[in-house]
Amino acid sequence: MFRIPPVLLASVLVTSAVAACSRSAASSRSTGTAATATATTAAVHGSACSQQLLTVADVGGILSAPITGTEEVPGTNGSTCKFTTGSFTSISVTLRPGAGKVSLGIWQGGHMPTASAPLAGVGDEAVWVPSLNEVVSEKNDLLCDIMAQGVARDLAGPVAVVQQKVGALCNKIFAAVK
Repeated sequence: MFRIPPVLLASVLVTSAVAACSRSAASSRSTGTAATATATTAAVHGSACSQQLLTVADVGGILSAPITGTEEVPGTNGSTCKFTTGSFTSISVTLRPGAGKVSLGIWQGGHMPTASAPLAGVGDEAVWVPSLNEVVSEKNDLLCDIMAQGVARDLAGPVAVVQQKVGALCNKIFAAVK
């Protein structure tokens, strides 16, 4: 029997929900929020890697394996890239203008197959998804989703430290795309 990995399932569910909800979310924005979201959309025109919003040095120290390169993730319309290692571990970074509030609402509402917890100090709002080593955050409706892919032994430190480092990466991106 074929079994879908939880990470893949979660990604598909979020992407589907965002696509279905983004039109209604966009139509319900106020003029001021729409202007901010439009400015953010103009500032984000590709992945964090292609825009050099994050570097190999920025993501170092999250995984125990050294980061060896970057690659764009096919099928994501240029919104996701990975910082790769010599093994299966990696750090994926997804940026989606206009999808932050909807995506975060899906996680906060408990509509995902795995639990999340509020994470203070990252963007306007954020959650930590412990089973995926993932921060899902938004600022000005820009989604920043960063996942340290691997199991606990693949992390370079305690989960709380990884959580802080990943959250800091989203904050760095938010600061760069004001």
